[in-house]
Amino acid sequence: MSDSPLQRPTYKLAHLAWCLLVAVKLTRQQNKLQVHLFIMQWLATAQKRKLFSRDLAQDIIWLQEQGKRYGTAARLYSKVEYIWLASSGELAEQSALFRFTYMIDTLRTMGWQDYLLSEKDWHDGWKVANSVSAIYTPKEELSVSFTHEGALVRPLSLRFTGDISGIPSLLSQCNLMAEHRPGEQGYSVLELLPEQC
Repeated sequence: MSDSPLQRPTYKLAHLAWCLLVAVKLTRQQNKLQVHLFIMQWLATAQKRKLFSRDLAQDIIWLQEQGKRYGTAARLYSKVEYIWLASSGELAEQSALFRFTYMIDTLRTMGWQDYLLSEKDWHDGWKVANSVSAIYTPKEELSVSFTHEGALVRPLSLRFTGDISGIPSLLSQCNLMAEHRPGEQGYSVLELLPEQC
């Protein structure tokens, strides 16, 4: 995982994210393309007018590069929303299911693939390829591991292919506890653990 603002939330980043989220809400943009174009213009204006401190320049540039490279698929609003939640501390107050979903969404915005596997595919060790950055979740286990309130009530194994060196820091930012398990069938395996009461 490359270095990005998603890996180092700060108070200044929280302020940038909050300003951008408020601006998007005030304009009442109606569709993904309008939101994307507004965010790209807002970032360009913020950069041109030097509205934020110099140490946020790399973050603004990173968001712009994501928007240029992936278009609406960059999901800039989701990235900025994540930065806000992670930086402000509000993410830690959400349910484990919400934080898990946010982790998956963050991986997707960083180019990772996400697969919910049937019991058969999980048992057979289905995967795209060892070199593809992907996360694999057992569908049946997912539904019984979380309560209706979103609490994680039993360990949940997750399989990964690709470079997982940045996953522990992302889990930490999402306030999710996990342990490495022995790799299996060419996967890296992490097990999400319920929070201690």
